[in-house]
Amino acid sequence: MVTIAREIMIPLAEFPQIAIDTTLRAAYALLHERHLSGGWRFRHMLVFDGRATLVGILSLQDLLRALMPDYIKASLSALDSGPAPDYSGLSLLWQEAFDEQCAKMADSRVDAHMTPVRHTIPADAPWTQAAYQMIAHGVHMLPVLDERELVGVVRIVDVFNQAAERVLHD
Repeated sequence: MVTIAREIMIPLAEFPQIAIDTTLRAAYALLHERHLSGGWRFRHMLVFDGRATLVGILSLQDLLRALMPDYIKASLSALDSGPAPDYSGLSLLWQEAFDEQCAKMADSRVDAHMTPVRHTIPADAPWTQAAYQMIAHGVHMLPVLDERELVGVVRIVDVFNQAAERVLHD
């Protein structure tokens, strides 16, 4: 019997969701509260537009990157284009200006910081298809569609657990 995405997904109603015009402050508050009340189950939030269409994903990494000053973001972009000097010392400058940067960015909208949804998986697809897509596209979660309706999310930890069951029980 093949395990399918629907069987390992987190149902949509259980997954943190925010509107596209939500502020960073509100997004931080929602995810922080979820973590305090239920542990670190969620590391992403789904972002919806005014028509209830999924338009993006906001991760913990996106939230932290949003607080970085532009000069640090620029140094990270240089790292993406190949070998570059280690600019980690810039984090000391960021530390000095962190509270000011938080105040500056708190009321910015999440749509400026989210990752657009580019990949989904059908609800009846085998879990290995989710694993393949996550590896091939470098993503840690995939929205799950039943026909065209969003019904849930498969996270990399859900896929890992499927692999672990097979590795450990064979």
